[in-house]
Amino acid sequence: MKLVKSLLVILFLLSEINAQPSIRLVVFPELNTTDFAAFATVNDLQGAPRIFCAEINAPGQNVVMAGQVEWKKIGWNNFVEIAWFITKPFLARNLCNDDIGRVDVRIQDHRSNSNLIDENLQLGKPTGEYRLTVYLYDETGQNLLASDSKNLVFLNPAQTITIINPRSNQSYDAGNILVEWTPISGVSDYSIKVSERTDPNQSLEDALNRGTPLVNNRSVGNSTSVNLRDILERELRPGSEVVLQVSANIPGPAGGKKIFSEIINFSIINPESQYYQQLVQRFNNALRLLGDNELSRLFGDGQIDLSRVQIRREDGTIMTLEELINFLELNANNIIRVTKE
Repeated sequence: MKLVKSLLVILFLLSEINAQPSIRLVVFPELNTTDFAAFATVNDLQGAPRIFCAEINAPGQNVVMAGQVEWKKIGWNNFVEIAWFITKPFLARNLCNDDIGRVDVRIQDHRSNSNLIDENLQLGKPTGEYRLTVYLYDETGQNLLASDSKNLVFLNPAQTITIINPRSNQSYDAGNILVEWTPISGVSDYSIKVSERTDPNQSLEDALNRGTPLVNNRSVGNSTSVNLRDILERELRPGSEVVLQVSANIPGPAGGKKIFSEIINFSIINPESQYYQQLVQRFNNALRLLGDNELSRLFGDGQIDLSRVQIRREDGTIMTLEELINFLELNANNIIRVTKE
């Protein structure tokens, strides 16, 4: 019996001696923001968010740990390094990213790709695939003892709808309002809600949800543009202020989800108002500055309705009537000719 116990003790000691150092990477599933402070490699850094921990098994040994963060953008085939660091020797223990650079775990060297970090920060949310890798070396930093890696995939970053036209705080003719917005993926259909804002002290949200809507969550299918006149449930009042919101319906479990644009507000031109009459006069004056051209003749013959003119900029937004007149007044000498296509 004593012999058996002695053999067991010997086997236990041998197993301790022959046990290979190991490192296991634990990444917290709550990671849902692009916060590269988590990977900062500055000694004595305070307040970094906890993103990962490394469980190191090398009892009584001095070791060196290196870490690498790589990114594979959506559509790319390969990972590209964002950041890398290596520590000075320390007595093996479990640690987390917010321990690195503090107390006994000091940074020996580090590097980062500032262009890729800036690109990620501009995206605002994790996008694509990230790979975190930790390496465990002996105290010389030359002999690799173990490593571990974890991939984090973010195929569906937070999506938003941006209304391109009409634009907030601008004035439009009631019959010439094109509603356009940016598309998002996975949508079954888009809906539009429009209401009148009767009190300037109302919040835009309150104005949208009170009273009888001009358009009550009308589905427009997968289209990302619609003429507001085509979906109105009652007429727009000249001189009124209007609020508008676009929502996207994304199918899925438990009824799916909705994504909403910001609420915008704009005004409806009153053709009888002094403001509109002044715009017409300014437009006629601007045409005279252009001299004899096709545009002047078309307006003079009544072939073009001023209220239905749309001039689209390079960024996709449409000029309001007043912006068009401002442009003509300021650039009359730079317009060589105007022709009809």
